[in-house]
Amino acid sequence: MLRESSKHQNSPVNVVAITDPMLDPLVPAGREISAFVDAIVLRDPYELETARQELHDAAGPGAVTRAAGVAACFEGTNRVVDAIGVPVNKRYFDIGDELGVTIPDHLKG
Repeated sequence: MLRESSKHQNSPVNVVAITDPMLDPLVPAGREISAFVDAIVLRDPYELETARQELHDAAGPGAVTRAAGVAACFEGTNRVVDAIGVPVNKRYFDIGDELGVTIPDHLKG
């Protein structure tokens, strides 16, 4: 979605920054968004408090709300598809390779 919305908005994005926090995502407040989402997924209350405040300071309260909503939707969707064993579509294998994510054999469709 990030790559496609970036194309639609004619804005650059570095999707590899999703898995490598040392890289600039090329998105306004991108590092803060990434840190916030990581803290949500990792369920680290101290890190979440810090990341939430940093995102708020960088992009405002609306950005915190939108980032939390998107993270919640993705997290919920991922849990459902994992629970029912939906395989990863082959068209996403290249993205996984680019991000350095290994797709488990049982999820390769």
